[in-house]
Parts: sequence; structure tokens; C-alpha cells
Amino acid sequence: MILHRAADAARRWADAHREVVIICVALPLSTAATAWQRFKSLGAKRSAPGGHDARLARVKADVKRYADARRRGEAWAQRPLRTDRKPAASLNTRMADKSASQTVRMSDLTAILGVDRENGVVRLEPFATVGDVSQHLDEMGLQLEATIEMKDATMGGLVMALGMTTHSHVCGLVHDTVTAYEVVTANGDLVRATADNEHADLFRALPWSHGTLGLLVALEMRVIPASTHVRMVYRPFYSLEAYSDEYQRLVRQDAPPHFVETIIFAKDRAVIMEGHLAHEDEARASRLPVNPVNRSYKPLFYKHVESMLELGQGQRYEELVPMQDYLMRHDRSMCMCLAQILPTANEPWFRYTMGWMLPPNTTFLKGTRPEAERENTIRKQVWQEYAFPAEHFAEMVAQVHDDFEIYPLLAYPCKVIDKGGMVRLPSNRGKPYSGATETAAFLDIGVYGFPQRVKDGDQRYPAVTKVRALEQKARSLGGFLHTYCDVFSSEEEFLEMFDHGLWRQMRERYEAEGTFPTIYEKVKPEMDPLQFLAQEAAWEGNSARSGPAETLSF
Repeated sequence: MILHRAADAARRWADAHREVVIICVALPLSTAATAWQRFKSLGAKRSAPGGHDARLARVKADVKRYADARRRGEAWAQRPLRTDRKPAASLNTRMADKSASQTVRMSDLTAILGVDRENGVVRLEPFATVGDVSQHLDEMGLQLEATIEMKDATMGGLVMALGMTTHSHVCGLVHDTVTAYEVVTANGDLVRATADNEHADLFRALPWSHGTLGLLVALEMRVIPASTHVRMVYRPFYSLEAYSDEYQRLVRQDAPPHFVETIIFAKDRAVIMEGHLAHEDEARASRLPVNPVNRSYKPLFYKHVESMLELGQGQRYEELVPMQDYLMRHDRSMCMCLAQILPTANEPWFRYTMGWMLPPNTTFLKGTRPEAERENTIRKQVWQEYAFPAEHFAEMVAQVHDDFEIYPLLAYPCKVIDKGGMVRLPSNRGKPYSGATETAAFLDIGVYGFPQRVKDGDQRYPAVTKVRALEQKARSLGGFLHTYCDVFSSEEEFLEMFDHGLWRQMRERYEAEGTFPTIYEKVKPEMDPLQFLAQEAAWEGNSARSGPAETLSF
């Protein structure tokens, strides 16, 4: 009993002094974990491009052995097949439980296999990271057509799940820049799927499939010549209607800026950013200031953007940002999540003394997260991102404000290209694919942090209920959830949000049923959020009868 009370008191103290705990304990340990990983990597044999065939042969042999044993009815081979990547290494909110699965060694498939300049493609293994690929291509004067702003994200994860960038209003989602997938099927066969070969249907079905149709062993993606700088144009807006209308206008025009992004700091306060490519000679001739925004001592990018609100109505500010700094501008702040857990991170004293420790090692933080804290991320925090038809931007922002009042919000544009796969245009869901290319302008909102009512001490804030209402809103508009976030949908609701028709056909054609988990099994949280709905409903009922909810210090 005494130990229980002491542990409870320690937890309350840690909650009340969260920043102190992070600065004095979590961040140093995270930095030490990163240093240890780098030290170990020095002695580890790096996956060389020349070893790809051997790694591929190993994966094929392991899957064939599993498939043969499964046909013979051996117990171990009745488990679903998954990769051996550690759950803590995935950049999502879940801690996947693979204890009931049979894993295939694939985590060493990290090589950049080659660049074909003539055809404008790079060939990669699936666990090559954005940071490694970006650096490799930059040295060649190239860049991915769509580059995610998180260095540790893997290319395979982005194309088999979801990746979106500030160039997605032009090129589509990250998987739309893929020209070929190489997949080991449930029988251990290697299949190369392109848009126009005999596996074209599989090519269309693989995006969003989360490894449920086969194991990705290589992919080819489009690359483009890299500019040295981005000419950034920042414009502040002071009403929801004004920035909503302007954002839609920008992404719908025939010749939009190369990059477009909006950060919303309050319901009626936002900054729209345009990024225009600037080559080296243009940068040298320009009188604009050059701002390497990703230096450790620099203000976090979203705080730099927030300062533009001081410009005033109708004003603008321009600067040149080195390309690599631009591409990784949100990495230090973990896509602004640091705003909620460590506001001190932008203070000058922190940036100049401890800024080099950012971003925290997410694998370490996730791997050491206690179960009680995992429940808090579901019940007291919001980690959600939705894309939806652009014309509904203002009403989605309004609902996020009314239900959560979390700021800042990150808003990206994207072009949804309907290829008959998981993500369809709203009017095409459930219909056979016509073969014609159809596109629509979507916008996207990322909501990360503590709802205002939780910050105010409300112990009975119904977070799961509110998130499910936002999911329902996005679903009703023909939008979709980013599946790196916690999925609060039931399986039936998830099937309604994404068109599983082609996926089911490919599961049958490539004999994946039973061998690989379903998509919902891969993306649902390890802790069922639906179990909290009854309690939240009771809270709301009691609150209506008895008045204000209880509060706590936060």
C-alpha cells in the first residue's frame, strides 16, 4: 500500500513537472540512446547494394519455408507473417504486438540500390530512410519528387501506408511517385509490379496495404533535379474565411507554387507559405536573406512561422532557405509535437545549450513508454491527421476548434489520384475502376496535443468520443485518416472509409489470405479505444445532470 501511494505521488509529481522530467531525464537518455545506436552502427556491416540479391534470396527462402509448412498444417506456420522490424522503431503511435506472428528477417534491407538519371528514378530497399536517401540524392544534385520531413521515416513504410508532402498538390501522395514495386508473395515468389505490366492490378492495390498483400523488398521512385534553395513567401491571415479561401485558390490554380503549406495558430490566425524553387545562380544574385532554418540554435520552424503574424494584414516576408533545411524543417520539432510536450524547446537558452539534442530519439521514447502513459495518449491527448476535399477545409478547422482547441495545426495540400485502390474520390467509392485518371484537390489537417479542456484540468473530457466524431466527419465528407495515427474506428467504420474492393481481389489472386494480417489488424491500436466509450458516455450524462466536471492540476 505504501509503495502504491508513493508511486502514485511520483506519477502526479511527474505530470505536474513534465518539462523538468523531459529536460533532466528523458532528453539526455534519448540522446544517449541515439549515440549508442550510432556507435553500434559503426561496427555493424552496412547493407551494401551488391548484397541485395543475397538478402532477397534469404527472404524468398524464409517465405517459401513458411508457405510449405503452412500447407502441411504445421502449427508455427499458422501464425500471420510479418517483418522483424521492432515495433518501437515505427513512426506511428502504436506499439504493435508481434508475439503471435511469425517474423521474417528484413530489417537489414536498407540499401540505396542505384539511381537511373536517364529515366529519373532511384531504386531502394524498403527500410532505407528519408534522411539517408535525401542526403545520397542531394550529393548527386537530385531529390525525391516527394520528400517527407522526417529523417527516420522509411521509404517502404511511406508507400505501403501513407506519405504526404507540401508538393503533394502537384505530384500526389508519396506512393504516386512510385514506378515499380518488387514484392515477395505469400508463396515466396518475386513479383515486379508496374502500372502497365501483368501485375498492374497489384501495383494499384499496394499503396495503403500495409504489407498485407506481400513483403516489399525493393521499389523505384521518381526523382527530380534539386534546387539549392527555396524562396519562401510567408503571408499572415486573420480570419478563417480568408485563409481558407486563399489556401484553396493556391492549390487549385494551374501553375501553383512548388511547395504550399499552412500553419494555423488560432481559429482566426494562420500563416500560408509558398515555396518557389531557386537555383544556385538565382540565390547568389538575390538580395533576400538566407535562413538555414534547421540549425540547432535556430527557432523551431513553426515558431519562426508564428512570428510572421506580426507582419499585419496584407503583408508578406520573403527569404531563401537552403533546400535540405527546408525539406527537414519539421524534423527537430517532430512535426510540431514538441510544442505540446516541451514548450521550452524554443527558448534561446535551450536552443543554444541543448538544441543539438533535438529531435528526441522516438524509438527510445516509444520503447520505454509505460502502459499507463499509452492510455494517456488515447484518453488525454490527440494525435490525428485527416485529408478531405478542399472545399470542406473551413468546416473541418471549425470542428477541430470547437471539440479540441489544439494549436498549432499543420495543414498540407494533396492531389488525390483515383487508381481504383484504397483511396477513391468520394463519388467513386465502391464502384469498379474505369481506368481513367481522375483527380481531386484535398486538404489535410494534423491535430497533435492536449485538448484545452484537458489542459484546464477536466478529468472527464471524452477524448475518444470527440476523436471518433472527427473521424465520422472526415468519413462523411469522403476524406480519410492517416493510419500512422491511432485508429478509433470500428472495423466496419474503417472498411467504410477505405475502398477494400481491389485489395480483396489481390488477397485472393496472390493467395495472401491467412498468410498476412488484414489492414485493420495492422493499424488498430494495441489498446482498444472503444472500451472507453461507455465510461465517457456516463461522464457526459452525469455532467449534464450535475454541472461542471471535476478538475485536476495539469
